Amino acid sequence: MLAMLPASVHAGSARDYLNAPVDTWLTSYNAGYATSVTPEDGMDVTSSTRANVLSQSVVVTRIMDYWGRTGGVSAILPYRHVSASSDAFSASNHGVSDIALLWQINLFGGPALTREQFRYFVPQTYSSFHFFVGTPLGEYDPTNALNPSSNRWTFRPTINYSYTPDQGRTWLETYVSAAIFTTNGDYRVGNASDLTQKPLFVIEGHASRNVTSTLWLSADAYYNIGGETRIDGVDQHNAANTLRLGAGLGWRFRPGGDLVLNYEGVVAKPAGQPEAQTVRLTVRQLW
Repeated sequence: MLAMLPASVHAGSARDYLNAPVDTWLTSYNAGYATSVTPEDGMDVTSSTRANVLSQSVVVTRIMDYWGRTGGVSAILPYRHVSASSDAFSASNHGVSDIALLWQINLFGGPALTREQFRYFVPQTYSSFHFFVGTPLGEYDPTNALNPSSNRWTFRPTINYSYTPDQGRTWLETYVSAAIFTTNGDYRVGNASDLTQKPLFVIEGHASRNVTSTLWLSADAYYNIGGETRIDGVDQHNAANTLRLGAGLGWRFRPGGDLVLNYEGVVAKPAGQPEAQTVRLTVRQLW
């Protein structure tokens, strides 16, 4: 089964809902392509397996005032096309993935601002709390090992600390998150009965710099811990502590609109774990 994990954060993503005044709508379109290759076992018994995920999503966020702090509630509608192949098999699937909700609230440094106040606000160091809920509301075939939906609930709390030494020209950010998954009790591949996944912990670091008033660059690092799946209680040995490094650029193409492009690749991992790369495009517009 190709597990669908919560999407990675990218540089500045915790500021998405802060980059808007209250009582407005923020719409984002995301498109990403991820590929991974599992190496051969070295004994010519198991061939390498290539997996590809083409994902798209539309995120609609309402920016609100929570006790004088900026907050937001988002609805996420994803669509995925997944495929995998090796010398022994080839399979693919596509459809609506797990519809999700996201609640966010600023802890400090991001006061709720009207449109007029927002025009003169000077960015400052801040911290936020984010809570992602993934639902099992997606297309799922219990007999297919590849599915756009994971057919389970996902809960992912995240806290971030974002420091700026120069009023928003430079940002140094840290994210810490934990993803908890319920059991997929309708997993029938190979006559199995259920699939579970251990908690996944992610520590992230991002550094970004405004080159001009409309262009910025970023460097990103992600360290994943855990997340191994089990089928009928048997560990699948498909998780390991991995370090991914990435780079990105963003362009503000008009007031209230951003275009962000990110690239990430695994640079440190235990032997036998997949090589992986991800390219992601995000377009945001404030209404």
